[in-house]
Amino acid sequence: MVAVTAIVPSLINVERGKPVAGDGDLARLLQAVKDSDDKDLPADNECLATALAWSLDDVADCLKEAKDRSLIWGSRSGQRPAPWFTELELTVQGKRFLTEHPTA
Repeated sequence: MVAVTAIVPSLINVERGKPVAGDGDLARLLQAVKDSDDKDLPADNECLATALAWSLDDVADCLKEAKDRSLIWGSRSGQRPAPWFTELELTVQGKRFLTEHPTA
């Protein structure tokens, strides 16, 4: 990973010094948002962390990447770790991404 980050520093979350979420992580996150929406349950960072068995920091990092790529929409909250979203939904791009990257 060191060689890759030296060449492509944008692959690292500057705030936490961790790799940015890959397509597999994004697909799992988007599927969890979709599953929540299908059940008419509001999705936020905490419920996603529980559903995915991820830390709140990992969920926040992945949500930031998903938001930057216009895959999700949600109301931003001041809770930590940031970004914290409530009422998450998939965008059209998020639905398309999930179709192209199905989860197992």
